[in-house]
Amino acid sequence: MDDLALMKQKLAEIDQLRDALRLGGGSEAVEKQHQRGKMTARERIGRLLDPGSFQELDIWGTPLATGFAIDREESPADGVAVGFGEIGGRPVYLWAQDATVLGGTLANIHARKISMVMEKAIHARVPIIGIVDSEGTRIEDAVQYYRFYSPEAMAYFQTMASGVIPRITLIMGPCKGEMAISAMLSDFVFMVRKASYMHVGPVPEGKTAEELGESSVHARKTGCCDLLAKDEEECLQRCRELVAFLPSNNKEKPPLVDTGDDPDRREEELLQLVPFDAMKPYSMQKLISLIADRGEFFEIKRQWSNNLITGFMRLAGQTVGVVANNPQAMGGSLTLDAADKMAGFVRFCDAFNIPLVWMADTPAFLPAVDEETRGLIRHGCKLVFSNVEATVPQITIAIRKLYGGGQLGMPGTTLGGDLDVAWPTVQRGLMGAEGAVSIIYKREFQAIQDDAAKQAKQAQRTAEMQQKFQALEREWAQEFIDPRDTRPFLIKALKTLSQRHEDRPGRKHENIRL
Repeated sequence: MDDLALMKQKLAEIDQLRDALRLGGGSEAVEKQHQRGKMTARERIGRLLDPGSFQELDIWGTPLATGFAIDREESPADGVAVGFGEIGGRPVYLWAQDATVLGGTLANIHARKISMVMEKAIHARVPIIGIVDSEGTRIEDAVQYYRFYSPEAMAYFQTMASGVIPRITLIMGPCKGEMAISAMLSDFVFMVRKASYMHVGPVPEGKTAEELGESSVHARKTGCCDLLAKDEEECLQRCRELVAFLPSNNKEKPPLVDTGDDPDRREEELLQLVPFDAMKPYSMQKLISLIADRGEFFEIKRQWSNNLITGFMRLAGQTVGVVANNPQAMGGSLTLDAADKMAGFVRFCDAFNIPLVWMADTPAFLPAVDEETRGLIRHGCKLVFSNVEATVPQITIAIRKLYGGGQLGMPGTTLGGDLDVAWPTVQRGLMGAEGAVSIIYKREFQAIQDDAAKQAKQAQRTAEMQQKFQALEREWAQEFIDPRDTRPFLIKALKTLSQRHEDRPGRKHENIRL
C-alpha cells in the first residue's frame, strides 16, 4: 500500500472513530434524551453556532481509571464537548455537557476540558459560553483524584475571565452543587422553563431536585436566572441575540449594527404616553421600545424585581444599556433587590464599554420595615457605588417622579453622570408637593377647626409648593426635551460622548460594600 492509500485509510479510520464519539452515549441514550424534549450536547452547539463553524477539541479525552466498576462503562469524550466556533461571524469558545454519557457528570478529564477552553477564551479575548446538563460530581472520580481537575479550577478561570470577556451559561438540565456556584460566576445565566433546575445543597426529604431549584423560582425570587426561555430553541436563539449586543472583550466597543432605523426618527406617541398625574401608571417597556432601533429591547432579569427594568437596546446601531424604573410595579420604588439588579447590570456595562441611559420615574426607596431589616442601606450603597464608579458615557432622563433617595439611585451629573435632562412631566424634589406641605405646615393645619377652611388652605399651600418645585425642576435639569425628540437627542449625545475618558485614582481594585 503506497503512502497516499495509507493516508486515506488512516483518515477514514479517524473519521469513523470521531463519528462514534460524537454519538455520545449511543443511539439509545440519544433517543432517551430526545424523549425528554431535550437536545444532545452537539445538537445544542449546532443550533447555537453559525452552521459549520464548530471546531471540537479534545474529543479523544477519556476518563482516568478509578479502580471502581464505572471504569467498565463507555464514556466518549468524558461526557463533554468543547471547542470554538462563530456566532454572527464572531468567534466564541464554548463547552456543552453531554447528558447521554454518565449523566454528564463532572469528573477530572471532563473538568480539565472545560477549564482548558475557559483559559483559551481569556487568552483569545473572546466570549465563553457554557451549556450545563449534568447530574453533578462523578463520585468515583472525586474519591480517586480529589482536586486534580475540579470545579475549583472552573471557578478560578470564571473569576479570571470576569470583566475581561463576556461569560454566558445556559442551564439546560440539572445544575447541582459546586457546578451551580461555577455557573453563577457567569455574567448571564439562562434557564429553560420546566426543563432546567439549579441548587447547591442536598435535596431535603419530601422535595424533589426540580422543586428545590426550579427555574421559575430562580427567575422570579432568587434573581439567579437572567432569562427564562420557554424551550431549548428559544434559549439558544436568545443567547445568539445577546452575544450580538456585546463586545468580544473589555478592550473593544460593542459591534456597530446597521439596523436601518432613522436616527432622526421622532415618535408622536411619546407625547401622550406618560400621564402628568404621578398616580397613573404607564408602560416603561413601551417607552423604551419607541426609542430603540426597530423597537427591539433585550430585557435582563425581567421577572425578578420587576419594579426596575434593565436591558440592552441599540441607538443608531450602537449598543446601549438601559436602566429604568417601572411605574407599573410598586410605583417604580427602589428596593434592595432592585439595588442589586442595578448594581450588577451597571458594573457589567461599565466593564465592557457599553454606554448607560437611566430613565427615571421613582418615588425613591420603598419605605418598608421588611426592606430596612433585610439590609436596604447596605444594598443601596452597592447601587450608588456602582453608578459613581462607572466611567462609560452616562445619561439620565427624568421622565416623571424623581424624589429623595431616587436621585441617588438614578444618578445625575452630581454623581458623575454626563447629562441630566428631563421631560416636561418631571416632578423633582425631596418628596411630592403634598408630602412636603403636610410636614412643613402640619401645625398650621391642626389649628384650623373648620374642615372646608382646612382643605382650602391645604390646596393653597400645595399650589405654592408646586410652584417652588417647578422652579427647582427648571434649575436642576440641564435641558427639557420634547418627548418626541428623545431618540435623536440620545443618539447625538452618545456620538458626542463616544470618546469619553476619565482617569481614576490608582488602586488594586475598589472595595464595594457587598
